[in-house]
Amino acid sequence: MTINVWVFSTGQLSNNVVILSDPDTKETIVVDPSYEPEMVLDYIIDKELKVKMILLTHGHFDHFAGVNYLINMLPEKLQIAMHRNDLELLRDGGGSKEFHMPVLPPDEPDFFLEDKMELELADAIIQVRLAPGHSAGSVILYIPDAKTAICGDVIFYHGIGRTDLIGGNHETLINSIQTQVLTLPPETRLIPGHGQESTVIEEILHNPFLVS
Repeated sequence: MTINVWVFSTGQLSNNVVILSDPDTKETIVVDPSYEPEMVLDYIIDKELKVKMILLTHGHFDHFAGVNYLINMLPEKLQIAMHRNDLELLRDGGGSKEFHMPVLPPDEPDFFLEDKMELELADAIIQVRLAPGHSAGSVILYIPDAKTAICGDVIFYHGIGRTDLIGGNHETLINSIQTQVLTLPPETRLIPGHGQESTVIEEILHNPFLVS
């Protein structure tokens, strides 16, 4: 049985917070907890989920705004992980000062995500794919069994991530999308950091930033 994938749209920036959970063991990973974390916590409690880890797709403030809340409210000792290339961004508040939306960053990550790393959630594998361009340490989290990729701000429905922020580079981002997203199976579900979902084939055919 594959893992369950739930998506919550939270906060004024419509951040997508993703919960990955094994239906048998209730072991759970939360990806990019953002604003309005109470909504996510209520769901975790209602489903009696056992959160063991928080993964960050990148170090921008709106993707970690709910981390400290969940750490303080959940009984489990949670591990936090992200790519080391965004560590300084995280330490500096994730760009929150520039947007005049100050957010206290969480403590240092317990470990770092690396390209091609595989994480386990019960019997499922989560593959880490480094995809810089929006930020230096942006990653894609691909779950083959669920035919799903959690993309952060790398790619959106008919759009791509911003490259005008610290660590951003347009050519690097396009290359990351071509090599780390569009090489996934065509039917793969793409969950972006904001807004509606898509699929690999939809973006190959209709993304105006990628169609030549």
